[in-house]
Amino acid sequence: MISFRQHVVTIVAVFLALALGMLAGSAFIQPRLVETLETRVDEQLGMIADLRDEVGGLQDRLAAEQAFNDVALPHLTEGRLLGLDVVVIAQEGVEDEVIAGTRQALEEAGAAVVVLSARDELAPQDPDEQAALAELLELPGADPLDLSRLAAEALADRLASDDRRSEPEGSGLLHGLLSEGYLAPVDANISDATLDTIGGPDQMVVVLGGGGTVEPVMAPEDFAVPLVERLAELGLAVAAGESVGTVVPFVPLLRAGGVDGLVTVDDLDESRGGAALVLGLERLLQTGQGGEYGVKGDAAPLPPLP
Repeated sequence: MISFRQHVVTIVAVFLALALGMLAGSAFIQPRLVETLETRVDEQLGMIADLRDEVGGLQDRLAAEQAFNDVALPHLTEGRLLGLDVVVIAQEGVEDEVIAGTRQALEEAGAAVVVLSARDELAPQDPDEQAALAELLELPGADPLDLSRLAAEALADRLASDDRRSEPEGSGLLHGLLSEGYLAPVDANISDATLDTIGGPDQMVVVLGGGGTVEPVMAPEDFAVPLVERLAELGLAVAAGESVGTVVPFVPLLRAGGVDGLVTVDDLDESRGGAALVLGLERLLQTGQGGEYGVKGDAAPLPPLP
């Protein structure tokens, strides 16, 4: 009869044999495994180095292309908007390079440019501030949720109108929006004489939206989009633009809305976008046709030349 002690000894012997077998096997397998892993790591490092070189080459090519565009495209657009007036309305939060690039492109094309910033105060959160904006718009009792849209539509009506010439000095909607801080000049104080030149059916308007703030106080659909839609409805030559890397979509909202006779540019932080803006506005004035330009979706890089 086999005793319990013999059972224990047998079990221990089996496990000891397994352990010795695994130890003996690993002496042969482990070096091969390590060698295989080292080979794979070396291959991956080589691929990463090749990709890094490829990316560096593409960046160099992109930089060269942008440098060429910066020099060549102004010659393509020179004088195409000569003697024309353009008002640029940039919603607060738009990148500085987009505003600067837009102004530069328009001025190099011969336009006289005034740039205004539409500030977040146009979306008041406080009841007293809401009442103040409603009073300025002469819309007492307006729904606070509609104030940004109503302000955009009122501004569009003012920009499309020649009535500015009959307004007493220091009065009127545009003067009120500026004096109360709802609008602000981007680079300098605006004189009353300059204000008198703003507006009218022959003036072009460029609206800039988007930016790097994920949740802006005043979303484009609350102000910039209804501003553009109202301007287009009134028959003004209007364009809308944003940067390539904007966090807040603006141009796609307008393109999805199917506004007729509208120029949209989605790469205004690049010289190519500035050229597209100028050529698009020129084409709009000549033919009444808008267009979608840039690098997003089905947009064309530039308008067709006449």
